[in-house]
Amino acid sequence: MSRSRLLTLMSRRETVELMKAQGALRDARARHTEAEALALRLSQMLEGRREAAQGTLAAADLFRAHRLTLQIAEQADLSAARAAEAAAALATAQAEMARQDHRTRALADSAATARALEAEERLARAEALRPAPRR
Repeated sequence: MSRSRLLTLMSRRETVELMKAQGALRDARARHTEAEALALRLSQMLEGRREAAQGTLAAADLFRAHRLTLQIAEQADLSAARAAEAAAALATAQAEMARQDHRTRALADSAATARALEAEERLARAEALRPAPRR
Protein backbone atom coordinates (compact mmCIF):
# COMPACT_ATOMS: atom_id res chain seq x y z
CA MET A 1 0.00 0.00 0.00
CA SER A 2 1.39 3.37 -0.95
CA ARG A 3 2.16 6.06 1.57
CA SER A 4 -0.44 8.43 0.10
CA ARG A 5 -3.15 5.74 0.29
CA LEU A 6 -2.26 5.02 3.91
CA LEU A 7 -2.31 8.72 4.82
CA THR A 8 -5.63 9.18 2.99
CA LEU A 9 -7.19 6.32 4.97
CA MET A 10 -5.81 7.73 8.22
CA SER A 11 -7.23 11.13 7.27
CA ARG A 12 -10.65 9.58 6.67
CA ARG A 13 -10.52 7.86 10.06
CA GLU A 14 -9.65 11.16 11.70
CA THR A 15 -12.52 12.81 9.82
CA VAL A 16 -14.89 10.31 11.45
CA GLU A 17 -13.37 11.14 14.83
CA LEU A 18 -13.81 14.84 14.02
CA MET A 19 -17.50 14.25 13.32
CA LYS A 20 -17.83 12.47 16.68
CA ALA A 21 -16.12 15.43 18.37
CA GLN A 22 -18.53 17.79 16.60
CA GLY A 23 -21.47 15.77 17.92
CA ALA A 24 -20.05 15.84 21.44
CA LEU A 25 -19.53 19.60 21.15
CA ARG A 26 -23.10 20.08 19.95
CA ASP A 27 -24.44 17.98 22.86
CA ALA A 28 -22.29 19.84 25.39
CA ARG A 29 -23.44 23.18 23.99
CA ALA A 30 -27.10 22.11 24.25
CA ARG A 31 -26.67 20.89 27.85
CA HIS A 32 -24.89 24.11 28.78
CA THR A 33 -27.57 26.30 27.22
CA GLU A 34 -30.33 24.30 28.91
CA ALA A 35 -28.64 24.42 32.32
CA GLU A 36 -28.02 28.17 32.07
CA ALA A 37 -31.63 28.82 31.04
CA LEU A 38 -32.96 26.76 33.95
CA ALA A 39 -30.66 28.50 36.43
CA LEU A 40 -31.77 31.88 35.08
CA ARG A 41 -35.47 31.01 35.31
CA LEU A 42 -35.11 29.72 38.86
CA SER A 43 -33.18 32.79 40.01
CA GLN A 44 -35.78 35.05 38.40
CA MET A 45 -38.52 33.08 40.12
CA LEU A 46 -36.66 33.40 43.42
CA GLU A 47 -36.23 37.16 42.98
CA GLY A 48 -39.91 37.46 42.13
CA ARG A 49 -40.88 35.62 45.30
CA ARG A 50 -38.55 37.75 47.42
CA GLU A 51 -39.86 40.99 45.96
CA ALA A 52 -43.51 40.01 46.04
CA ALA A 53 -45.26 42.01 48.67
CA GLN A 54 -47.46 39.61 50.49
CA GLY A 55 -50.06 40.90 52.83
CA THR A 56 -50.87 39.45 56.16
CA LEU A 57 -50.42 35.72 56.20
CA ALA A 58 -51.21 32.99 58.62
CA ALA A 59 -48.22 31.34 60.23
CA ALA A 60 -48.77 28.10 58.30
CA ASP A 61 -48.97 29.97 54.98
CA LEU A 62 -45.86 31.93 55.85
CA PHE A 63 -44.03 28.72 56.74
CA ARG A 64 -45.10 27.06 53.43
CA ALA A 65 -44.04 30.11 51.44
CA HIS A 66 -40.69 30.12 53.22
CA ARG A 67 -40.11 26.39 52.55
CA LEU A 68 -41.03 26.86 48.88
CA THR A 69 -38.63 29.77 48.61
CA LEU A 70 -35.89 27.66 50.21
CA GLN A 71 -36.56 24.82 47.77
CA ILE A 72 -36.40 27.20 44.82
CA ALA A 73 -33.13 28.65 46.13
CA GLU A 74 -31.72 25.15 46.55
CA GLN A 75 -32.71 24.20 43.01
CA ALA A 76 -31.28 27.48 41.67
CA ASP A 77 -27.94 26.71 43.33
CA LEU A 78 -28.02 23.18 41.96
CA SER A 79 -28.81 24.46 38.48
CA ALA A 80 -26.00 27.01 38.68
CA ALA A 81 -23.60 24.20 39.63
CA ARG A 82 -24.85 22.12 36.69
CA ALA A 83 -24.36 25.11 34.39
CA ALA A 84 -20.78 25.48 35.63
CA GLU A 85 -20.14 21.76 35.03
CA ALA A 86 -21.67 22.06 31.57
CA ALA A 87 -19.43 25.06 30.84
CA ALA A 88 -16.38 23.00 31.79
CA ALA A 89 -17.59 20.12 29.60
CA LEU A 90 -18.17 22.58 26.76
CA ALA A 91 -14.63 23.92 27.06
CA THR A 92 -13.26 20.37 27.04
CA ALA A 93 -15.35 19.48 23.98
CA GLN A 94 -14.14 22.61 22.18
CA ALA A 95 -10.52 21.74 22.93
CA GLU A 96 -11.04 18.17 21.69
CA MET A 97 -12.72 19.48 18.56
CA ALA A 98 -9.78 21.82 17.85
CA ARG A 99 -7.26 19.02 18.44
CA GLN A 100 -9.16 16.64 16.19
CA ASP A 101 -9.52 19.29 13.47
CA HIS A 102 -5.78 19.93 13.57
CA ARG A 103 -5.00 16.21 13.26
CA THR A 104 -7.42 15.81 10.36
CA ARG A 105 -5.97 18.77 8.47
CA ALA A 106 -2.39 17.65 9.07
CA LEU A 107 -3.11 14.15 7.77
CA ALA A 108 -4.99 15.48 4.75
CA ASP A 109 -2.09 17.81 3.93
CA SER A 110 0.42 14.97 4.34
CA ALA A 111 -1.66 12.74 2.06
CA ALA A 112 -1.83 15.46 -0.61
CA THR A 113 1.94 15.99 -0.41
CA ALA A 114 2.57 12.25 -0.65
CA ARG A 115 0.26 11.98 -3.68
CA ALA A 116 2.13 14.81 -5.40
CA LEU A 117 5.51 13.19 -4.69
CA GLU A 118 4.30 9.83 -5.97
CA ALA A 119 3.00 11.47 -9.15
CA GLU A 120 6.36 13.15 -9.67
CA GLU A 121 8.15 9.83 -9.13
CA ARG A 122 5.87 8.07 -11.62
CA LEU A 123 6.51 10.82 -14.16
CA ALA A 124 10.29 10.58 -13.60
CA ARG A 125 10.18 6.78 -14.02
CA ALA A 126 8.14 7.12 -17.20
CA GLU A 127 10.66 9.65 -18.55
CA ALA A 128 13.53 7.33 -17.70
CA LEU A 129 11.90 4.42 -19.53
CA ARG A 130 11.20 6.48 -22.63
CA PRO A 131 13.71 5.76 -25.38
CA ALA A 132 16.14 8.50 -26.30
CA PRO A 133 15.13 10.51 -29.38
CA ARG A 134 16.89 9.59 -32.62
CA ARG A 135 18.85 12.16 -34.53
